[in-house]
Formats: sequence, structure tokens, C-alpha cells
Amino acid sequence: MNQQLVTRICIALLVVIVGLLLWKQLMQASDGMKLVGFILLGGVGGILAVKYLLPWIGDAFGESLYSSGEVTEQDEMTKAAACISQGNYEGAISHYEKMLDDKPDDPFPVAEIAKIHAERLHDPQSALVALSNHLQSRDWPVDDAAFIMFRISEVYMTHLHDFGAARDMLEQVIGNFPNTRHSANAHHKITEIEQAEFAYLQSQRAKAAATAAEQQAS
Repeated sequence: MNQQLVTRICIALLVVIVGLLLWKQLMQASDGMKLVGFILLGGVGGILAVKYLLPWIGDAFGESLYSSGEVTEQDEMTKAAACISQGNYEGAISHYEKMLDDKPDDPFPVAEIAKIHAERLHDPQSALVALSNHLQSRDWPVDDAAFIMFRISEVYMTHLHDFGAARDMLEQVIGNFPNTRHSANAHHKITEIEQAEFAYLQSQRAKAAATAAEQQAS
């Protein structure tokens, strides 16, 4: 039990005890004193209610609606970040998987899982499996589906240098969600992929030429 809750409970008990004692005294007083006492007691009770009781009720109501899930999610994200900073990537994945168990309709945790596989564990194939399985697991809203498909395309392009597969995924975005911002973004991304593919091929040719020159020199 946290300190704030203990303090509020003690205050509430004290107010009840004092109120009962004052009520007992007022019942024995004259009519004039009873009226004055009731007014004073009501005023003090109102102030205490506004200062302590109403905020307490508001906090409790807010926590019942929002806190449990959000705190759990934030806690798992914090633990995952701590695992990543310590190099415990499998531990981080397990925390994101717990988030998925609680919110299977949230694409964020699986995107983070894929990121860890691709960037930290250097296993882009596992990243693709995680993203593809999540994409096929349900009928997603447009924004979420496009988000996952863009992540798949990014893994193909950045980590596997499979520019054709990356472009195909973006073509699916254009075909599935025409006349949307996702379609427009996919068109723009395809241009970036073509530029990245050209730069990659040029670098590969340069490396091959340098290797051939070294072999001839030796």
C-alpha cells in the first residue's frame, strides 16, 4: 500500500471520528448553538471533501479506467529498453511479446521485435517472419496494415538488400490502399528504393573492381 493512500485513509478516519464527536456535542447543545454548529460543521466538511475526498475519488476512478493497462505496458517497455541497454536482446523480445499478449491488435511491439532481430541479432529473416505472421493474423485497420507492410519493405531493403521484394511490398500497399496517404508514401518510398539499389550496385561493382585490381597486383 503506497504512502499517499495510507495518508488519505488516516485523514478520512480522523475526519469521521472528529465529526462524530462534534455531532454528539451538538446534540446536547441549545437550539441556537446547534444551528451555528451545523453551519460550521457543514462548512468544514465541505472544505475537507473538496480538498481530500473528491480528488481521491477522481484518482481512483481514473486509475480504474486507465492506469492498469497503461502502467503494465509502460513497465514492459521500460524493462525491454533496460534489456537492450544490457545486451539482453532475447529478454527484450520476451517483454515485447508480453505486450503483444495483452494487446494483440497493437502493431508497435511486433515492429520492435522485428527491429531487434534485424539490427541487434542480425537475423532479418526472423524479423520478416515476425512481421509477416502478425500481418496475416487478423484483418487490420488500414493504418496498422500499412505500418506493418512498410516495416517489411524496410527489412528487405536495408538488411537483405532485396530491393525487388521491398518494391513488391510497396506495390501491395499502393494496390490495397489506393488514393490514401499510404499509397502516396509508398510511391515516394519506391523512388528511394530505386536510388538505394543503384547506389548499392555501384558500390558492389567498385568493391569487385578493387578486389580484381588487388589480385592482379599480387
